[in-house]
Amino acid sequence: MVDPLNILHTVGFQTLYPIVRCELVYNHAIELERLKRAVAHVANDIPELMSCYEIKTNTYHPIDRPATSVVHEVDRINDDLVADWDLESQPQWQLYWVKKTNSLVVYGSHIFTDGAGFKQLLNVLAKTYNEDQDCQVKNHTDIEGIRQLLKETAGRKVQNDDHPSAPLELPEIVSDGKERHYRVIHAQLDLAESETLYRRSKEQGIHLNDVFMAAFGKVIQQYCGVGEINLACPTDMRKFLPEGEQKQLRVQNMTGRYNIHVPATLDEPLAETAWNVHRAMDQQKEERAFLESFRSMIGRLDNGASVAELQGEVEKNYHIRGISYTNLAIIDADQLQLGDSVVRDAWISGGFRTMPLYQIAVSTFRRHVNLVANVIGTPTEIQFAKAVMNQMKLFLLSL
Repeated sequence: MVDPLNILHTVGFQTLYPIVRCELVYNHAIELERLKRAVAHVANDIPELMSCYEIKTNTYHPIDRPATSVVHEVDRINDDLVADWDLESQPQWQLYWVKKTNSLVVYGSHIFTDGAGFKQLLNVLAKTYNEDQDCQVKNHTDIEGIRQLLKETAGRKVQNDDHPSAPLELPEIVSDGKERHYRVIHAQLDLAESETLYRRSKEQGIHLNDVFMAAFGKVIQQYCGVGEINLACPTDMRKFLPEGEQKQLRVQNMTGRYNIHVPATLDEPLAETAWNVHRAMDQQKEERAFLESFRSMIGRLDNGASVAELQGEVEKNYHIRGISYTNLAIIDADQLQLGDSVVRDAWISGGFRTMPLYQIAVSTFRRHVNLVANVIGTPTEIQFAKAVMNQMKLFLLSL
């Protein structure tokens, strides 16, 4: 069995297919053959990329096809193709060079790696492209550092309930009879708006993440009318590893989850809600509550449980919520330059969700705040998804 934390993202295949998506917009075209060479080199160092995943045993099996087969040149991106991507029989990544927009769209398996690991993978790909040779990287996928954290915190009583009694949810729209399609909804705060948000957050002594969570929660709250905001917030556990291990390449799943429950009236100002989120997150961080999202699963694993039994254990503490939030932090433009092609814009998002399921993915690029939601919907549902995002942007600007 490979990294047991992969199992966190194998629950609910029918509800949410586990992928990570990145779109990089360059100022001019790259060399496609050079990209293919870079892809082949990276796949040589990280063989899971050209393997299929067996869910019953949590293992990877090499696929007999050229590594360059995952690189495609297209006139425009068609996210509907994701519906045909089968991680149990196909490679764990796909790359599309979009000629008309000079964009590189990369899809990665969320079974194999999380958002932070995916960013590391993109950085390695860019470095390999620029050096035009095999960088001979070593990818680490062990969880010994996490196991040590579990030992150090064993026996504590920590509240990390992942099944709130009043979950956030969006209303289901009556079908308009149209076919559903895969769409990426994207909104950006311009530089002045982003800088204002940074300044106001700092003045109030709260983190940007607190504001993002509060704004998203308040938007969804308007549609379901609940008196509290319940959100799960993933966290990159790499930063809790010993210092030497933090510097290692870790294209793997290293994500834990905080769960907050914050009372909030519908008309409560965003700043007040954000402060309550800040306090709740501080408590969760102090208690390292993220470890509870998989502690019992690792315990069952050590006692010989099957993958199916482990998936059942995950469902208790890391289940798929209808409304989801993730912060993919900073996307570093300098790390992603390909030759003399410079990244003009970039955003990362997660899996595609069928409306009214909805995930907001937040990231920053060149100090611009990006909001992204990958949805599967009819034209009406897609318009609704856009409206939700625009309303979140308005909340952010009201801080």
